Amino acid sequence: MEEALSRKSSGQLPLLRLSFLVIAAAGLASFALGFFPVKPLLPGYSSAQSYVERVDRSDDRGEARSDAFSRLVFVVVDALRSDLAFGPDSHMSFVASLIDGGHALPYTAIAQAPTVTLPRLKALTTGSNPTFVDALLNLAEETTGSAAFDNVDSWLPQLVVPGGGATAPKKAVFAGDDTWLRLFPKEWFVWHEGVSSFFVSDTVTVDSNVTRHLDALLAPPSLHTSAPAAPPTSWDVLILHYLGLDHVGHLEGPASPRMAPKQVEMDEVVERIYRYLENRDAEDGQRSLLVVVGDHGMTEGGNHGGSTEAETSAALLLAAPTLHLNDQKRRVVHVSPYKHYEVVQQIDLVPTLSVLFDLGIPRNSIGKLVRSAVEALRPAALARGLRENVQQVGAVLTASGSGAVERTLAESAGDESRPSSLGELVREGSLVQLAEFLARAQARLLASSSSYHLRPLFCGLALLLLASLASLYRLRRVWTVESRGSRFAVGAAVVAFVGSFFATSFIEEEHEFWYFVTATALLLLASGRDADGTDRVALVASAASVRLMRSWAHNGQKNLPNLSITAHLATSPRLTSALVALTYFLPPSIAFVILARASRAIARQRLPPGTLLRKASLFAVTATVVVAQSVVGVAAHLSALEDGAERGVLLRALDKLELAEHGALARAGYALAAVGWLLWRVWLRRQVSTALPLVHLSLLLMSLTRPVNVPLFVAFWTQHWTLARMAHKPSASPAVLASLVAALQSTAFFALGGSNSLATADLSQAYNGLASYSLPLVTLLAFLSNFSGPVFLALSLRTLPRALLPFILDYLSAFHTLALAMLALSATHFREHLFALTVFAPAVLYRAGWFVWVQVGTNLGIARMLMG
Repeated sequence: MEEALSRKSSGQLPLLRLSFLVIAAAGLASFALGFFPVKPLLPGYSSAQSYVERVDRSDDRGEARSDAFSRLVFVVVDALRSDLAFGPDSHMSFVASLIDGGHALPYTAIAQAPTVTLPRLKALTTGSNPTFVDALLNLAEETTGSAAFDNVDSWLPQLVVPGGGATAPKKAVFAGDDTWLRLFPKEWFVWHEGVSSFFVSDTVTVDSNVTRHLDALLAPPSLHTSAPAAPPTSWDVLILHYLGLDHVGHLEGPASPRMAPKQVEMDEVVERIYRYLENRDAEDGQRSLLVVVGDHGMTEGGNHGGSTEAETSAALLLAAPTLHLNDQKRRVVHVSPYKHYEVVQQIDLVPTLSVLFDLGIPRNSIGKLVRSAVEALRPAALARGLRENVQQVGAVLTASGSGAVERTLAESAGDESRPSSLGELVREGSLVQLAEFLARAQARLLASSSSYHLRPLFCGLALLLLASLASLYRLRRVWTVESRGSRFAVGAAVVAFVGSFFATSFIEEEHEFWYFVTATALLLLASGRDADGTDRVALVASAASVRLMRSWAHNGQKNLPNLSITAHLATSPRLTSALVALTYFLPPSIAFVILARASRAIARQRLPPGTLLRKASLFAVTATVVVAQSVVGVAAHLSALEDGAERGVLLRALDKLELAEHGALARAGYALAAVGWLLWRVWLRRQVSTALPLVHLSLLLMSLTRPVNVPLFVAFWTQHWTLARMAHKPSASPAVLASLVAALQSTAFFALGGSNSLATADLSQAYNGLASYSLPLVTLLAFLSNFSGPVFLALSLRTLPRALLPFILDYLSAFHTLALAMLALSATHFREHLFALTVFAPAVLYRAGWFVWVQVGTNLGIARMLMG
C-alpha cells in the first residue's frame, strides 16, 4: 500500500493543499457574515408622549400619573431558573412568603435563544429579540471604551437621561456583572462598581463584592458619607447583577451542594431590599418596585446557551410594598417542572415597566404588556398602556416588512367589528382585541426576527462547495488505490453523515450517529481477514471503550432522564477522586515503559561511561518531571473536588509548599509540561519514542478536563494504541485510518459532554491558572478543555508512519471541508425554518470550530509543531 501511495503522491504541491484551505476559510468567513442575522434597530428614543399624541385617550392623565412607580430596584440573579426560585425544592423562603402574602407577582419568563447573558440583558432592557451575533459578542471584553447601547432606546436611559421618559431624571447606581458597563455608558450611573463575569470558578467573591455595598446603599439618605468611593445612600434606580448562582451551575450543576446555600444567600438579599423599600415608601409616600429576574435558566448539567425548556425558563418576580392581592387573584399554576405560575415572554417585562413608571415604550421592543401585572400594580393605566403598546409594536411591525400590519390584523378576531387599520384598532379596539393583536404581532416578529445578507451568504456557500469539490477531486488518484470494500464503507459513512445535516433532529442528536458508526466500524475491522489475534483484541477493546463513552455523558437535546455515568459520579466525589487518581497512574506508567525500552537500546550500543551517565541523568529528570506532573494534576483536581471538605494527605502536604491553591497548581502543571516537552525536543527526540511527548501533553490535557471526565483518557489511550497498530500494518488504508480518526475524535468530543448546542460549552476549566482575564488565553483554554479528547487523538496522529500521514491528513481536510459545506448548504436551505437560530446557527458555529480549531489548528498545526 505504501509503495502505491508513494507513486500517487508524486507531483502533489503543499501550496495546492494550502490554497484549498484558504478558499474554504474565505468561504466560511463570507458565509458567517451573511448567515448570522443582524436585526436593524429603529433609530431614536420614545417618550411618554410619543404614542399618546396619536391615541384618543379617555382616561385622565393626571390621575394616571399619580399612581405611577417612582423607585426601581432591578436585581438580576444570573441563571435563576424558575423552579430554583418558585419550585417545591427552592430554598428562597422569603420570596415564597412574599407570594403567599400577596406582595409579589411570580412569573416564568421565557428567554429566547441564545440564552447567554449579553443577549438576555439586551432583551430585558430594550425589549428586542437578540440575534446570534450577540452571543458571540458575549465572549469579548469591550476595548473601544464606548458603550454598545449608548444610542439604543431602553427603559434605562428613559429613567436616567435628561429629556427621557421620566418627569425628572432619576439617579441610578449599579453593582454586579460588568457586562452592564459594557452595554450602557458609565456616565448614566451616579455610582457603579462592576465585577468580572468570566471567572466561573469563583462562586463566593463574585457575589460578596456586590452585597458588601448594600449596607451603604440601603442606609437612610441622612447617613450619606462624603467618601469619594462610597456608594450613595440617595438613589432612585438600583441595579444589581449577581453571578454566583450561575457559576455554581457551571461548575457542578443545579443539584450541587452549593446551590441551596446560594439560593438562601440570594433570598436574604431580596429580603433586605424589600424591607428597605417598605420603610422608604412609608417615609416619603412614593411607590417602589422590586424586580427579581433570571436572565436565563440552566440545563441539568449547569450550562446554558441553547433553547431547551430548562435554559429558557427564567424566574421573574415583581414585588411592591404597596401591593396587596387577595387569594382569588393569586392562582398557582405549575405548567411543567421548569415552569411555575403564569408564563410570559421575558421581553414582555419592558413595556410593563414602561407603563408602571409612565415611560415611553422603547422603540425596538416587541414585548407585550403583562396584563396581570398592570391590573395588580397600576390598573388605571391598563387601557392606555395597551393602546400605546399596540401603536409601538405596530411601528416595529411596519418596519419589518410591507403588509405585516395588515396580515396581523387579518389574523385577529374574524367578526364584523374587526378594525380595518392600526389606527382604528388603537382608537376603538376593545381590550381583548388589543391583547390579541399584540400576541399575534409578537409571534410574527419572533418568527421573522432573522434577516440575512444573501450576497455574502451565497458567495461563501459557493466558495465552500468549490473548496470541498476541489479537495475531493485532488484525492481521486489516492482513492483508486483503496480496496473496493474500503471505498464503499468510507463513502457510505460520509454520505450518511452529511445527509444527516438536512434533518434538525439528527443535528441535535449527532452523537448517536458517531457512537453507532464508530463501534460498528471497529467491530467490522476486528472480524476482517487481515486482523490477527492481537489486532482483534485491540479493535474489540476500542469498540468497548466507545460503548463506555456512549454511557459516560448525557448528550443531545431531547428530554430524556440523565442516567449517564457522569451523573452518578457527580453525586460521589470520593469515587470520582479515586478514578481520577487511578487514571493519573497511566501516563507515568507509559513513560516508564518508553524510557526502559530506550535504556535497553542504549545499553546495547556500548557507549562511553560519560555519555551513558548523561543519558541516564536525562532519563531520570524526564521520569521525575512526569511523576511531578501527575502529582500536580491529581492535586489540582482533588482541590476542586474536596473544596469545603476535609483535605486529603496530598493537599495537606502541598499546603506546606504553598501549592495547594488551584491556580498555583495549574501554573505548575503548565510549567512541568513545558519542561518535559523541551527535554524531549532538545535532547531525547532521536532516542525515545514519539509517544513520550504525548505523555506530557496528555497530562496537560487531563489537567484541563473536568474531573469526572478524566477517566476517559484511559479510553483515548486505548484507541491510540489501536490506531498505531493498524497504521503499522503493510495493508494499512489511509482512507480507513482517516475515517477512524474523524470518528474517534467526534466520539471523544461527545463523550466529554459536547453537543451542537451552546449549552454544553464548558467554561469551568477555561480559567485554570489565570490571574486576570485574557480573551486569547481563555479562548485557547476553553477549546483545549472542551476538545481535550480530539486534541489528544490529533497529537497521536504524529506517532503514525510518516509515509501514511500526509494522505490521512488530506482525507481529514477533505472530510471537514465537505462537512462544513454541506451544513452551510442545509442552513441556507432552511434559513427561514423555525429552528434556524436554535439548531442551525450553533451547529454552523461548532462545525466551523471543527474545521478551524481541530483540523487546521490542531491536526495540521499544533500537532505538527509539538510532535513533529
